[in-house]
Amino acid sequence: MNCIPSPITERKVQANEENHTGKENVPQTVSRESSINLTPNSTIEKKILSEVNSNKIDTLQLPQSKIRRNSTHIEKTRKRQLPDDSIDSVASKTVKKSKLNHWKNLDSSEVNDPFMVAEYTDSIFSHLYEKEVLMLPTHNYLMDTESPYHLKSSMRALLIDWLIEVHEKFQCLPETLFLAINLLDRFLSQNVVKLNKLQLLCITCLFIACKFEEVKLPKLAKFAYITDGAATVEDIKKAEVFTLTSLSYNISLPNPLNFIRRISKADNYDIETRNMAKFIMEYSICCNKFIHLKPSYLAAMSMYIAKQIKDESSQWDETFIHYSGGIDLESDPAFKHFVNELIGDIAVPETNLDSLRLKFKKPKHGMVYFKVFDWCKQKTLKH
Repeated sequence: MNCIPSPITERKVQANEENHTGKENVPQTVSRESSINLTPNSTIEKKILSEVNSNKIDTLQLPQSKIRRNSTHIEKTRKRQLPDDSIDSVASKTVKKSKLNHWKNLDSSEVNDPFMVAEYTDSIFSHLYEKEVLMLPTHNYLMDTESPYHLKSSMRALLIDWLIEVHEKFQCLPETLFLAINLLDRFLSQNVVKLNKLQLLCITCLFIACKFEEVKLPKLAKFAYITDGAATVEDIKKAEVFTLTSLSYNISLPNPLNFIRRISKADNYDIETRNMAKFIMEYSICCNKFIHLKPSYLAAMSMYIAKQIKDESSQWDETFIHYSGGIDLESDPAFKHFVNELIGDIAVPETNLDSLRLKFKKPKHGMVYFKVFDWCKQKTLKH
C-alpha cells in the first residue's frame, strides 16, 4: 500500500515543526495566541500531551478544565446555526405530522416482511430524529469567525479531501466516512488544534469510525503508514483515547443514509434518484456551509434536488413531507435557501474537494457527478 502524503504538507502549510522537535504527535492545547492545539492551556495538560512517545505517561486522561466551555458563545451560535424547523423537538414534529391527512402509509405494505420491522418503524425514526440533534457540532466553527475554535474552511477542505482518498483506499463503508467526518467536526467545534496535529486527528477519527462501523477493518499499522510519517501507532492510540474522552464516548451517529433510504421509499426506491441524492448528500456533509445541519435535513435537501434533476415537475407532496420527518417546503423558507446554496456550491465550488468529485465520476457510483453538475450549472446560470 502506498502512503498518501499529508494534504497540509503538500500545500506547504508550515506548522513550525522546528520549534517542536522531540515533542510527541498527540493533540495538545494551548492558548489561542499559540498555533492550533487540542487541549486547554495548563501545566498539567501540557505535560500530558507533550510527552506522547515517552514512557512517563501510561494513560491519556482529559483534565476537568478541558470540559469548560464558553456557554454564552455556544448558546449564541446555537440560536443562529439551525433553521427553526431543524431545532424543533420531537413533540413539535408530531404536531406537524398530525396535520398531514393525505400521506400514503407505505409501511403498511411491509408488515409481513420481518426485516422491515414495520410495526417499529415510526418509533425507530422518532428516536433517530431526537438523537441526531445531540450528535451535532456545537456550532459552525468554520463560518463563525468570532468563535474561539474558528478554523479556515480551506484547511478543513484539505483534511476532508485527504480523508475521502484514504477512505476509498481502505474500501470502507459510506457510513464509516460520515461518522469520521462527524467526529472530526464535533471535536474541532470545541477544541483548538495545532496545525501539525490536524492530520493525526483526522486519521484517528477514521480509525474510531472503522472500529465502530466495519466488520473487518484495516490494521492499525496501516493507518499510521498511510500518514507518511505524520503519526505513529502509539500516537493514534493515545489520540484515540483523548478524542473519545473529549466527545464523552458518544459516537452512535444516526447515519444520513438511513434518512435517504426512508425518503426514497416515497419515491418508490428509484435507483437513479437515490444515487444522485447520495452524491449530493456526501457533498453537503463535506461542504463547510452545512456542518451545523442535521443529517435528516441534509438528506431531505439531497433527495429534493435529486428529484428535481430527474423530473423538475415532480412535487414534494404530503407523503414526502411525512417520510422526510415533517420538512415542508412551503412552511420552511430556510430549506429553500439552503437548497439554493447547495446547488450554487456544486456548480461553482468554494472549497476544493477533488477526491469527492473523482469518486463519483467512477462507473461504480453511476458517474452521477456529471449529471448533477450539469443540472446545477444550468440552474445557476438561469438565476
